[in-house]
Amino acid sequence: MTYSNPTKTVAQVYAYVKRAFGDESGVQLTDDDIVRWINDAQHEIAEAAGVIPAVATMSVTAGTPTYSLTSVTPLINSVASISLDGRRVGNINVAQAEESISLRDPDGTINDHPMFWYSWAGSITFWPNPVQNHTMSIRYFAKPTDITTTGTDLLTVPDYCFTDVVNYVLMRAYEMDENPQMMAAKQSEFANSLAERGQSEMLSQSMTYETGTVYELN
Repeated sequence: MTYSNPTKTVAQVYAYVKRAFGDESGVQLTDDDIVRWINDAQHEIAEAAGVIPAVATMSVTAGTPTYSLTSVTPLINSVASISLDGRRVGNINVAQAEESISLRDPDGTINDHPMFWYSWAGSITFWPNPVQNHTMSIRYFAKPTDITTTGTDLLTVPDYCFTDVVNYVLMRAYEMDENPQMMAAKQSEFANSLAERGQSEMLSQSMTYETGTVYELN
């Protein structure tokens, strides 16, 4: 889906949920309850399907292969692609990377234009070691920013996720109200929507090379 800046507010979630739940006065459902569930919903949505695209840049120094991404803001949920000076560098999993490097560069001393990157513990590593300085561009899906009880706060997820947020909050509200039938209905709606979003995201993003690929410099 095409991303657009969120316009839906916390107050709109309050109004929709309390009306649907039948508690517009907030006797059972407090604003604090709803805010906590909104934040839980946003994190589940972002984890299941990248819905908050972002771009960050970072300097790459010749001879230095590893860079921490933990300071990138907004925080990274998953990386879609990495480019050096506009040239995309492919990624592989750590097991494939270790196999490739152990065959061709066991001492980690080769300097050249990076052929791939792999990630581990919040850092990414290029191989071979960059032979020159670069500007790294990171396209990624971000973690949502938690909202507060202020009604004018905007949700972090885009507007097309508004119904998902509402369904999650209602699911938790019905759970608190010990209404298993309504809870199950909202849980099913939320889960089915996330599954569809996740499938769409998998189809639109191609991050890895074929399993078993081993890289060697000629």
